[in-house]
Amino acid sequence: MTMRRSTLAPLLLLVGLAATASACGSSAESLFQSGKVDVGIKNDQPGTSAIEHYQPIGFDVAVANHVLKKLKVEPDFGEVPSELRSTVLHNKKKDLVVATFSITPKRMEDLDFVGPYASTPQGFMVLKGERGIRNLSDLNHKRVCAWTGTTSTDTLKKYTGSFPYDASDASSCIEDLRTGHAAAVSTDLMILYGFTQKYKDLKVVPNLTIGPPNRYGIAMAKGHRDDCYKLRDALREYVESSDWEQDFKQSLDSIPAADPDWISHYKPNVDLIDLHSCRDEPGS
Repeated sequence: MTMRRSTLAPLLLLVGLAATASACGSSAESLFQSGKVDVGIKNDQPGTSAIEHYQPIGFDVAVANHVLKKLKVEPDFGEVPSELRSTVLHNKKKDLVVATFSITPKRMEDLDFVGPYASTPQGFMVLKGERGIRNLSDLNHKRVCAWTGTTSTDTLKKYTGSFPYDASDASSCIEDLRTGHAAAVSTDLMILYGFTQKYKDLKVVPNLTIGPPNRYGIAMAKGHRDDCYKLRDALREYVESSDWEQDFKQSLDSIPAADPDWISHYKPNVDLIDLHSCRDEPGS
């Protein structure tokens, strides 16, 4: 009897641990189980992601609305600054982040992404009357503003002879540009074109880009792969439909006006989505 009890004890312990693990797994089964998710977006990027008159607007918002509607899930949008996009997911303050968040191998180690839902190179924005910046060499030894939480400054250091620096946010960069503290502002073209739609004294420098394309993804904490796959499939369907192009043109009409080949430059294909979605590193 003593031997039987001693044998059963570890077995019961294992059963208990398995039950506990199962319970923990079920508690994190789906971000969508309540039918509502908290989605982090930017509040200061007209065209891509902003909050105006208490309403979320922009292409990021359109993407989130479309794919979540397909899954019968309602988004609750809230603002998140660039530097806190990963933090709010790790701390479970947001379920998803859809905020011009570029998919990179380093970020894929810590987060799951669905995407890309758009691709964009990095470019430059100047005052509308500026005529002295047309080529990369024109930026040599000039101050170029980016903002914290992005990859823009690293790209500037790698591809230009400028003096890049980080401001606290996009508004600070625009203020520096207007007051002459910066010769240019540099980040993703999609974001820059959005600013020029709101601020008529600014323009994107034509035909001047640097670095590889930045690929925007829907980010989530790891541990929700089933949800990730559902979002991936919904996104695949979205980019294959005419809805993607309509939403893009409605949010960022300045891009089709400036670039006749905008669809091939900004719209991802499903193979690219498969290579970057729900993985710990990019596929091959």
